[in-house]
Amino acid sequence: MTVPQHPGLSKIEINVDCGEAFGNWAAGPDEELMPMIDVANVACGGHAGSPVIMKRTIDLAKKFGVKVGARDLYQVGALKTFLDAAGMKLNHVKPHGMLYIMMQNDETMCDAAMRAIKHFDVPVYGLPSTLHETFAAKYNIPFIPEAFVDVNYSSNGVLLGVPGSRKMSTEEIHDVTKQLGKEGVLPSVDHKLIDVGVGKKPFTLCLHSDFATCRENIAAARKAVDAVNRELYA
Repeated sequence: MTVPQHPGLSKIEINVDCGEAFGNWAAGPDEELMPMIDVANVACGGHAGSPVIMKRTIDLAKKFGVKVGARDLYQVGALKTFLDAAGMKLNHVKPHGMLYIMMQNDETMCDAAMRAIKHFDVPVYGLPSTLHETFAAKYNIPFIPEAFVDVNYSSNGVLLGVPGSRKMSTEEIHDVTKQLGKEGVLPSVDHKLIDVGVGKKPFTLCLHSDFATCRENIAAARKAVDAVNRELYA
């Protein structure tokens, strides 16, 4: 089955998880990161975020012209209500954390998640050439291919997440982003060049906002993405 592609993805974009604070507990520096990103994945109040934080984050995204998607499968409707009030659209839904990683290879989990996402009639962010893409196609959900450069993949192309990754320097993030954008490959955790399925076409690039070096990481990725977009998608 052919996966419907999101018609609005005409260049490489950067997405970052935002709105992860709760009460007096602070999270990533959203105010500093928002000018450097294209899309914010906003926490919907599962294990992070709250109504106050959701509204604050949406207002910040609107100020900087940043699109907003749901970072969780919890309370997506609540996020959409805030977006409607702000005159903004729900851009996408993206499962978060270990759920996202486990969905690469767990058919039951991936099927259940995609059935839930289908109700919102928006694209899903996911890992190409994995069950993410397979089950998006099953439910005819527009699929936006996603890749990561501040965490690693195994030599078999499986996303490892933070615990299994080596620390990526700012310089590495810049160079890996540029290589991925131009050639469609990047180095695995053990430095083997691998194809992560994005091909030589637009995709969305995720970076973490809760790393100590997130500002520098995202700035480095932004520089590389802008260079590739000018060369290939201007």
